[in-house]
Amino acid sequence: MFQRYSRRRQISAALTALLAVGLGSTEAFADRALTHPPFKDGFESGSTAAFHRKGIDGTGSVDVAAAPGGRGGKAVRFAMPDDGNSYRTEIATDRVPYGSYRYTFANYLPKDWLRYDSQTIVSQWHGGTGTFPAVLLAVKGDRWMMIVHWKMPSEQVDESKGPAHEVKYDLGPVQLGRWNQWSFDITWSTPTTPGSITASLDGVPVGAHHGPNSYHQDTAPYHKIGLYRPNWQAWKGHAKGGTPAVVDYYDDVTITAISPGTSAPSSAPSPEASPATTASPSRADAAPSASTSAQATGPAAPGSTPDAANEIPMDTGADADTDNDDGPLAQTGASGRTPIILALASALLVAGLALVLRSRARATRRRAGSHRA
Repeated sequence: MFQRYSRRRQISAALTALLAVGLGSTEAFADRALTHPPFKDGFESGSTAAFHRKGIDGTGSVDVAAAPGGRGGKAVRFAMPDDGNSYRTEIATDRVPYGSYRYTFANYLPKDWLRYDSQTIVSQWHGGTGTFPAVLLAVKGDRWMMIVHWKMPSEQVDESKGPAHEVKYDLGPVQLGRWNQWSFDITWSTPTTPGSITASLDGVPVGAHHGPNSYHQDTAPYHKIGLYRPNWQAWKGHAKGGTPAVVDYYDDVTITAISPGTSAPSSAPSPEASPATTASPSRADAAPSASTSAQATGPAAPGSTPDAANEIPMDTGADADTDNDDGPLAQTGASGRTPIILALASALLVAGLALVLRSRARATRRRAGSHRA
């Protein structure tokens, strides 16, 4: 009798320990929980502490300074010297769950910004190490560019050789020495949810993408701001000292959850009906098609072909390698593991309760038999 009782206590203790481990793991993941919108930072605190990730390759700097251009208040200033080692100076928000969001921010390129005919990425939404950014905003020459990358879950693609799928949109001319107010309404695609992007500049839609826009990882991409010049990486043969330090400013960064299909904050015609001005002949009458690399092993999902009203061909030179190594900014999201742990903990709890109830029922029957005897 004592041995059976002792065995039941041991089993109960083991189940309790397993349940505690399961719940403890869940709490550990919660400690690294994703930041749920709304998110807002105007840098008036003098700090960038709200951005929990920072990546500086080389000797670039990130600091809060007086906002230029007559804006007033403070803004975050990114500076990156042309020293042969520096090519990235960025900060980033936390990840968000999949859904629909409005990302807004203001950025400022000084009047002494020198034309650079390769890409300077100033804002990007990234999924993590080993992939190209899902969405990025870049300056190329004197044009604003939006570039979208994606890969379907069924595709086996070596992204070190190029993105699985890439499409580029010309968002119009760059104006220096003024603040640009951007808004990106993004519904992140999943294997069962179509994605969409509407980019607006100063309240006017300037570009749109309909179709896949992520790598379908455990969480949606996080937002990075700053400076990143892929071609300034030393292994690409960049010769230092070609230009002065690159500088840009950011202010009023926000992330707000919105309803899917929310229209851009403007009554202007959509980019499909009125495409942004492009440096090349208009393609408004062209059949929609995505620029994809030869690496892809399968077609995109049905209905996933992006609009081509202001799409331009994919780069094939060194500049095409945008950001497939996320470096110190990368953090693996844990939300995909949390439901599994919760399910395991629940199963252990149910099994433990069933064992206790069964043991009590047996004890009751034995006592009843003793009384009858």
